[in-house]
Amino acid sequence: MTELNLLLKASTRDLGDPSSWSAPVEFRHSLALCALNSAYSLRGSTAAAKNVLAKYRAFRPTADTDSGADLVAAMDSSGGPGNFARDVLRNESKLPGTKRVRPEGIYEGLTRLAALDTPVTSAEDLRTAAANGDTSAKTAWLSVKGFGPLAWSYLLMNAGVGTETKPDVMVQRYLTRVLGEDKLSPTKTRQLLQGAAAALGVEPRDLDRAIWLHQSPSK
Repeated sequence: MTELNLLLKASTRDLGDPSSWSAPVEFRHSLALCALNSAYSLRGSTAAAKNVLAKYRAFRPTADTDSGADLVAAMDSSGGPGNFARDVLRNESKLPGTKRVRPEGIYEGLTRLAALDTPVTSAEDLRTAAANGDTSAKTAWLSVKGFGPLAWSYLLMNAGVGTETKPDVMVQRYLTRVLGEDKLSPTKTRQLLQGAAAALGVEPRDLDRAIWLHQSPSK
């Protein structure tokens, strides 16, 4: 049996009918929420990320339509990313592998996206860049210390890019178990997820989410 067939068999057994799957996390009209959720999900708990979004929504009634520039301005009005993390979000956790609070990376990333020749300041801009195969936005986001491929993938997924996946620990753990592998590369993981999603008639992002929820103790 091929690896793809093994994954399809396991998905049918473990995840059930795709029509019953929970909708993926998405903020189609708010690059601000996409950025916050992406950054605070990096090696962080779902509860912590949800709490950060709740804090921002309480601070900004327009949070669900806020652009990247709106979030940058909100940080500036709070005295900078550090004060924003402490006083507004009440979460001073650090970006993985750094001593930087997460809003520092977000501020830098959003500023770099806005400075591109074709500025990316909204979730719609991000979807357009992804659809056009524009790599400049990806390069800008990944240039931020503490942001890696998963940070970019989840930013896209949050913005509504259904073709994207993020082979994080939960997803990797599921695939290695059902395939009997010790380790899978991110590239191979993406290929398997995309192939399985096509066979199931769903978007890769939906399959990624269903697997993550199946694996996650916190749901």
